[in-house]
Amino acid sequence: MSVDQEKQTENEEDPKVVEEALRQLKRLEFGAVEITPKDEFFEMLKSSIKNNKPLRVKCGIDPTSADIHLGHTVPFRKMRQFQDLGHIGVVIIGDYTAGIGDPTGKTESRPPLTREQIEQNVKSYMDQVMTVLDEKRTEICYQTEWFEEVTLRDIIGWASQTTVSKLLSHETFRDRLDQNQSLSLHELFYPMLQGIDSIYIKADVELGGTDQKFNVLMGRDYQRNAGLRPQVAMLLPIIHGTCGSQKMSKSLGNTIGIQDEPFDKFGKIMSIPDKVMLEYYEHVAGVDPQEFSTIKEGLESGSLHPNEGKKQLAQKVVSFFHGDNIGKEMREKFEAVFKRKQVPDDIPEYKFVRGQDVVTILFESGLLQSKGEVRRMVKQNAVRFVDGEKVEDPELALDDSFSGKVLKVGKRKFLQLV
Repeated sequence: MSVDQEKQTENEEDPKVVEEALRQLKRLEFGAVEITPKDEFFEMLKSSIKNNKPLRVKCGIDPTSADIHLGHTVPFRKMRQFQDLGHIGVVIIGDYTAGIGDPTGKTESRPPLTREQIEQNVKSYMDQVMTVLDEKRTEICYQTEWFEEVTLRDIIGWASQTTVSKLLSHETFRDRLDQNQSLSLHELFYPMLQGIDSIYIKADVELGGTDQKFNVLMGRDYQRNAGLRPQVAMLLPIIHGTCGSQKMSKSLGNTIGIQDEPFDKFGKIMSIPDKVMLEYYEHVAGVDPQEFSTIKEGLESGSLHPNEGKKQLAQKVVSFFHGDNIGKEMREKFEAVFKRKQVPDDIPEYKFVRGQDVVTILFESGLLQSKGEVRRMVKQNAVRFVDGEKVEDPELALDDSFSGKVLKVGKRKFLQLV
């Protein structure tokens, strides 16, 4: 064999490697808004498969809160897809940047957190995240592992690798300046620090929301400057909340929490507008492209009724977090309550004192968290007796005739009076 023939043989790609890379690409690009650059990602997949070397897939979290919702899980569901294909998920805990306060799209930066607050939030956050990820294929790294030893010389060196004009092109920073709002110097360092993370953990892919594009691409720049293969940016959508019109946000009260009870999760998903159902199927239900296409075609043709589509969606989400049996049980319970207008078997009981009013009963039973909340729910016509009238007066005193009746609050809360 000639030298030219040997070189040609070496450069020929194994069809099986290409086929597997295409399979993985098709699975991983489903649900992604953008993969930058996509051609480099495909080459990464082929190299990973050929050399049996898993990709290192990074996703960072800022422990600014103790609770997470389905919106937070979107990048981690994608990380789990990578893990199921044999790759490694690397979760970066932003314990260092949380301690200095990170930039937001609001009018001011977030306040820095204490070490105690950070540690409490991290524990709660990771307990919830690990309900999504494969623990055996997950590495958890803390920024303090490398930033605690950083010197001023290091920081100045990193700062010299970018420009002020580039940082000010960041949409958040640009908008704050255009609106004549405060922008602190430390906030400009945040994208730089996120980019430096990618050097230390040798990331191949970084996952982030579409609002993180600037920061994720900073990681490519810093890796390239360090002589490393630049990571690929995979950007994912920020899903709508249960209202269907605004992003899922705790402050807007439109979230589905990871720590919500199974029946609450099921009920909240059933409450979403039909128009966002496919969005939830694509990003939080864990369906593959083929199943998604079947569901979409069914909804569009009318062969799958939207109500049935939402039940299947709710069951999938609940089953993922709580198991198939619980998912099936919650569907049956929901149908018993809302389709056949029955009351669940396991509702709490409250032994009321004759003469007690509704506001006291609902508060002392723990069904609602405050008397003010009871009054608000009554005002919103959300309190009623099952098979009876709505409660219009929160001070309504109950006598013996109410024994055995069931109070219903909203769509999913019940209280048996005894």
